[in-house]
Amino acid sequence: MGIFSRLNRVIKSNLNALIDQAEDPDKMIGQTVTDMKSALKRARKDLIGALGNAKRLEKKQRDLEQEASDWEQKAILALEQDDDDLAREALRRKAHALEEAKQVRARSAAQASAADAMKAQLERVEDKLDDLKARQKTLAAQVRDARAQEPDPELSSGDRLGGGAFADLDRMADQIDQLDAEVEAHEVLDDPKRAEMDERFRALESEEGKDDVDDELAALKAKLGG
Repeated sequence: MGIFSRLNRVIKSNLNALIDQAEDPDKMIGQTVTDMKSALKRARKDLIGALGNAKRLEKKQRDLEQEASDWEQKAILALEQDDDDLAREALRRKAHALEEAKQVRARSAAQASAADAMKAQLERVEDKLDDLKARQKTLAAQVRDARAQEPDPELSSGDRLGGGAFADLDRMADQIDQLDAEVEAHEVLDDPKRAEMDERFRALESEEGKDDVDDELAALKAKLGG
């Protein structure tokens, strides 16, 4: 379950309650706005955490790039000591660090993009709630009319309430659910399963990368000798 699932549930459950319960819709819309505002406040806090995670991924990327640079310096040191095997191993580890940095960079970008989209969506929900509050009396009458109609199970909660602001909120809840999945997919810094899979791929790629390492070793030798 994603970090913004609570907001989605609050929106959906309140829309359903407006249809199904016999309480005064005017009062219920006021309570709906209060509940959703509270859920939005929690969602914004969760969003700060998601954005912070993207920043930590950026730092991890920089650390890996620095690690790659350090391995290159170690390869140079090994060559200066005429130890080609040690230099080759250092260059192999440099390549692994650069590949991992590339993967982390992609995850960081995806996390930041999804979090930014979620931030914009939360702002749209907040604007819609302000609209709900401002038009409370009119929308209460719309709810009464909707309750008097024969319910159509094929319609969404928002459409069953007569569309408009309610339908907009319903659609926003669905979009939040989709964005939530994107945020959650990239939020883990060090997923053990991901790490294990990455390691297996690196093992498969190590043979293929041999020529690249040998080419880099030769280029480094030429540079040192030049």
